[in-house]
This record gives sequence, structure tokens and C-alpha cells, in this order.
Amino acid sequence: MNKVLAFDMGATSIRGIVGYIADGKLITEEVMRMSHSIKNKNGRLYWDFDAILDKIVNTIIENKDVSCIGIDTWGVDFGMIDKDGELIDTPFSYRDEKYSIGREEAKSKISELEIFKNSGNQIMTINTVFQLLTLKKLNPDIYEKADKLLMMPDLIFYMLTGKKVGEETIWSTTGLYDMGKKKVSDTIFEKLELKKSLVPEIVKATEVVGNTKDSRIEVLKSLNIDVIPVCTHDTASALLMTDSFLDEDSMFLSCGTWSLIGSAVDECIITDEAYENNLTNELGFDSKPMFFKNITGLYLLEKYKSQLEKKLGRKISFDEISAYVNGLDKKLPTIDMDAEVFAKESIDVKTEIDKFVENNKEKVPEDDFDYFAVIYESMVNKYIEVKTDIEKILHKNFKRIHIIGGGAKSSVLTSMIANKMGVALKAGPYESSALGNILLSLLHMKEVKDLKTGIELILGSCEIKTVDFK
Repeated sequence: MNKVLAFDMGATSIRGIVGYIADGKLITEEVMRMSHSIKNKNGRLYWDFDAILDKIVNTIIENKDVSCIGIDTWGVDFGMIDKDGELIDTPFSYRDEKYSIGREEAKSKISELEIFKNSGNQIMTINTVFQLLTLKKLNPDIYEKADKLLMMPDLIFYMLTGKKVGEETIWSTTGLYDMGKKKVSDTIFEKLELKKSLVPEIVKATEVVGNTKDSRIEVLKSLNIDVIPVCTHDTASALLMTDSFLDEDSMFLSCGTWSLIGSAVDECIITDEAYENNLTNELGFDSKPMFFKNITGLYLLEKYKSQLEKKLGRKISFDEISAYVNGLDKKLPTIDMDAEVFAKESIDVKTEIDKFVENNKEKVPEDDFDYFAVIYESMVNKYIEVKTDIEKILHKNFKRIHIIGGGAKSSVLTSMIANKMGVALKAGPYESSALGNILLSLLHMKEVKDLKTGIELILGSCEIKTVDFK
């Protein structure tokens, strides 16, 4: 029996989960959970990378009986490595508001439609391409000194193994990778005058193997644990756990800090219509194209919950929120979850919702708890809008949605989705990114014979609910 260790890194917390198979079931044990936050240094926003890496290293030492390690993280963020193999500076966070500088810089050299046509990615200010241009302009010393750009999970992989590679699912979030051609875009690098030498060797998930014996971290060198690039973008790992990965007639909805709603497709959809609807293409396991939209998700709800707790001087449970929202019998305004203001780190949620509502000549909510209902309703309205856009482009009518991630736990959200969208909804698993990560490590260790068998075994070991619409 081989145990594997998954590090599943979200934008607000990281988890370490050990997984193994016993009696035909997947057994998982959470061995580490750490909240982490963005740090403000001289007006720039950074990740607390040293704290994250220390926690990962200590967790490996405490679980040195595992045979394989996988890492998945959020998309778009990266670190720069110099010619001596050293990390030049702490990685910036995608929530840094300076990236509008890079986006404007790009527009002076190439149209956003052309960026889309040469990448397939939804145009968002947080995209790696705009981050890199901002870095070149504001931190030319780092840019010039840099030898390789390593995306966040690739950076952790490098620290654990000494290998510099770029896994394709995380590179498919950058705006630098041509999804149609399955390679880094020459056009984007040339037109934006970026150093193509920064790009490491791009590999598929599970294609290469590293080992802690070759780690950059001294205390890990005495261990002999394989480390593989799983689907290192958390979304790609999570989507392995959805019906959509094997069935293109079912939509997926990954609902965490971000909401991602869409479908697996045979070929990337890189058309004017996809661009106009601000839809995106990314890659899943084995280069499987995924066509969807990124929308602000539970981030806004969590942010408001935290701000209201501070105002009231007490904790608020999700049960309390659910009971309030379920008991409401009044019409409330809604907001556009796509508006960039609702994804900002510095947002005062109530103030910005009120501004949005007043600009639409509507009445602001009366009760503090009304804002939770506003956010839930607005999320579902956006899902309906995006589903319609995708159906029009794909000439389909989706009757089934599989929701995964933290949002799948919410009875309020899942009921709203099923009823307002008129779909059969499957909810769960909740820790889907970690489970997709574990699956590929188990596959590497030959603990499961193939991908389909592994997916069925894991899903058969998890709590999954069905929600029928009324």
C-alpha cells in the first residue's frame, strides 16, 4: 500500500492531505491546514511564500512514509529564478492592483482580441501576461536578472526537486500559452517584447518525475520521495472529479474563491464570439480542453462575512446565513459579479454593493444580512447568463450540472442553482482539487490501473448529493 501526499493550495488556505487505498476505498487524512494571507509591502501585494514553503517542508518531514507528492495551486501567479537557481523576490499576488499598468502596456502593442486569438484565455487584468509586463516596467531589475519564470506550483515543485519545468495546465492560465497550438505563443512574446528564454520546458501532468533527494531544501535531501507535476492548476485537478471530464453533455461548476462554469470540449473555442463573451479556454489532464468563464465566487461572500463579523463583534455561522436567506420573502437588488471591483483585495463590500445598486437606480438593502442574499442571487444570475452564452456557442442545451468545491456544501446555493437554472444538480466532492491531485499520484504509483477506474473509486468513496429542481 502506497500513501501519497497532496498539497492543495488555495488563495486563502493550503491543505496537506494523505491518501491511500484500503478495501477498495480511498482513505484520506488531512494532515495540515494553514490559513495564509496577502502581505502589503511598500504598496505592493505579495504572497507569504516563506511561510507557505516552511509549512510544506515540515508537513513532508512529518509524513515521510509517503511514496509520492503532488502540488496544485491557483493560477496566474509566479516567481522568478536567477541563473544561480535562486528565487529573486517573493512572488506578487494577482490581487495587486498595479497590473492594470501591464494591461495598458499590452494594449499599446497588440489588441486584446489578438491576445485572445493567440492564447484562448479570457482577458483579465490578473493574467500572467499582464503581470509580467508590469514587472518589466516597475521592477526591471528583477526582470533583467531572471533566468526562468516558474508558475506557483512549478516553483514549489522546483524547491522540492531541483527540476525547473512548466506543467501545461498551469501554463494554460497565463495568456502566454497558445491553447490552439498547445505551445507557448511566439506572437505574444514577440509583439510584447518579452524574453522567451524565461519559459521552462513545458510538460504534461505526470510526464516527469522529481525526487526530494535532489531538493533545493537541505532537510529534504535525506528523504527519497517522488514528486510529480499533477494537474498543477487546482481547477484542472478539480475537474477530474466531475462528470464533465468524461461526459461533455454535463456542465461543471467549480465554486470556491472563484466560480468557474463551463464544459469539456473536443477543441479549444477561439472565436470572436467567445472573446466577446469573455470566455476562456484552459487545459485539463492530458491536454483536454475546457471551455468556461472565471467569475468572482465565494470570495465576495467570505469577505463580507469577515467584515460583518468585525462590525458585529461576533462570529457568524453559515447555518445562520442559510436560515436568514431561506426565510427571506422580499425582492432584493443584484450586482454584476463580473465587475472588477468585486474581486479587489481592498474592497469594502457593503459600500461597493450600495454604490452599484444606487448607480442602477435601485434601493439598497435594509438589513446587514440581506447582502448575503444579494451575493448568492447575483452568483446564480451570472451562472445563468454564462450557461446561456456557452450553450449558444456550443449549440447545446445542458440539463445537468456538477458542482464541486466549497460552494457544493451550501444548501442555499445548490437549491438556488437547481431551481433557478432548471437543471439536475450533482454536488460534491468538496475537496475536489486535492482528490484530483491524489488520483494522479496514485496512478503514478500504479495503485489504480487507469484514470477511469481511479475516478470511479474516488467518487465512490466521497459524499455526493443530488439536488432536483422544483
